[in-house]
Amino acid sequence: MACSGDNVSDLALSGDCMVSEFELNDTYKGVIDLSKRTIKVKVPVDFTGKQQMKITKMAISDGAKANMAVGSTVDFSTAQTLHVTNGDLFLDWVVNVKNDEARITSFIINGTYKATINEADHTITASLPSSVDVTKIVPTITLTEDATISPMGGVVTDFTNPVTYTVTDNTATATYTVTLQTIGAPKAIFLGSSKATKMEELEGEELEACRWMLANVEQSMFVAWGDMANIDLSKCEVIFWHWQHQPSETLSDFESGATSAAMAYRNKLQDYYKNGGAFILGRAAVNYAASLGAVKDQRCANNCWGGSDEGGDIISAGGEWSFLPNDASHPLWQGLVGGNEKIITTDAGYQISNCVSQWGSWGFSDFADWEQQTGCRALGHGGDNAVVVWEAPAYDGTFGKGGIICFGSGCYDWYSPASYVPYYHDNVGIMTGNAFKYLSGK
Repeated sequence: MACSGDNVSDLALSGDCMVSEFELNDTYKGVIDLSKRTIKVKVPVDFTGKQQMKITKMAISDGAKANMAVGSTVDFSTAQTLHVTNGDLFLDWVVNVKNDEARITSFIINGTYKATINEADHTITASLPSSVDVTKIVPTITLTEDATISPMGGVVTDFTNPVTYTVTDNTATATYTVTLQTIGAPKAIFLGSSKATKMEELEGEELEACRWMLANVEQSMFVAWGDMANIDLSKCEVIFWHWQHQPSETLSDFESGATSAAMAYRNKLQDYYKNGGAFILGRAAVNYAASLGAVKDQRCANNCWGGSDEGGDIISAGGEWSFLPNDASHPLWQGLVGGNEKIITTDAGYQISNCVSQWGSWGFSDFADWEQQTGCRALGHGGDNAVVVWEAPAYDGTFGKGGIICFGSGCYDWYSPASYVPYYHDNVGIMTGNAFKYLSGK
């Protein structure tokens, strides 16, 4: 049997919907990416007229039509869609007008250490362990799109003295001065999980806390537990251990769940504590204070849960999470966004893991009773009167310099998998910075 030729579709599918030329303001030519169906138009770094740009050239496939035309004035302050049709076919092309931009967005040293970029004065700095040979550094440098750099990254470079890099993108140019210093005896240390041999291997929560410290605390550095044997603690003022892990409610559970290295170096850290060294402990690490002997009868937080960066509640506007200070005048709560009548730490859209290691109120009659039982001071509490932030004394029994601050609240959260606009969340860094100053006596 032969096939009938009578059943023919009425759809017009023979044409193309391609774009071969695009120009704005008689000057700025578009770069057309056929595979991604994008058109990128670059304008000078100081160009401010994106809101009203005239299409002066546009070439599309024969017989095709578009939602834009030569002579039209279009607002290109945001990406626009060029919709091209030809019969019953169509293609959408995304048109982006971008200013020339010359910036270094990331500077990684030897694949491990992230340098701090100060865009205001175009400086890049990093503090490295003394074991790093600064004469043989390999920097991995990330730039803004289309930018080039001189000298090149990815090659062995001597950083004995500061090195100057020039970044260029057409009309945009920026010069950065990179200064690397090695620290034999750091003033502050961040300790991570047992799995992390370098900073980038930390969990998201730990990594954000570590990045904050390196950017905000002078002469601070990340130290893997396995490197603790070679670290000189003689000048260290504060050790920060923020551990994203399932918290424990007894000392035996904590010590068996903690890293073997953490236990192996407990004697070294006890000596550090006895000699006036201080700690900031967050999440599952708070009970290290008991392990060091800083809590009476080695008592541990009795109400613990959580331990994952994934999932968790997304904060709604008007429902920002907070806790209450026991003493609003304490140095820990000064300079906070929104004041210190209550400590708000999340913003709308923030996704919180809610990892908690706190003292349930059923274990004490009031805060004075809790302080008598533990020998510590209650600094913050939840609405159910659970103690969520507390302070263990220095080895000599005094509070302040050389003591231990424990952040057990679920509100003490550094990392959100979901995007949000930060405002109240800045308080996490502010209170941690206050803790560094308070414990170091500054």
